[in-house]
Amino acid sequence: MMVLTQVPVIAAGLSTAFVLNGDPIVELTESTPTGWRRVQVTRLLIITGANLTAAGLLFIGLHVMRLWPRDMGWVSIITPVGSMFIVNCLVFLIAVLTTSMPTSSLASIAIWLFLCFIWDPYITDPVRQRLVPSIIAAAGAIFGWKTCSNTERNVLQVAEL
Repeated sequence: MMVLTQVPVIAAGLSTAFVLNGDPIVELTESTPTGWRRVQVTRLLIITGANLTAAGLLFIGLHVMRLWPRDMGWVSIITPVGSMFIVNCLVFLIAVLTTSMPTSSLASIAIWLFLCFIWDPYITDPVRQRLVPSIIAAAGAIFGWKTCSNTERNVLQVAEL
């Protein structure tokens, strides 16, 4: 079960990296009233919503069957949902800064490895386990959101590729 509970987190990070990178129409999007920031944030919200739904359904199924590892009741849903939120927010930041699929996918795996092997084993309370990383991830997503507003930078970054 430990492996099964980690697969959606890895899949969430990689799918978010795929959705947010490699778009050749940045210049076209920046020339419309919509703007690149709105396109990227909409993509992030859609993929994050899908990932959070998957995490919730996985938890509910395993919790009802009493198979969720270290189950503390319904509060344990914070662990998978928080993991997906953290990974998606930080992959968004990396995608905005680098516009590179390989870099973003490696970052998602590094974030997952940090949560899985360094952070989670030592902090067992689900709320404390996800509170600090979620605040850091939200701050990173806000920084990425502000960075997306620089139209000239967005177009130049794609032109360099």
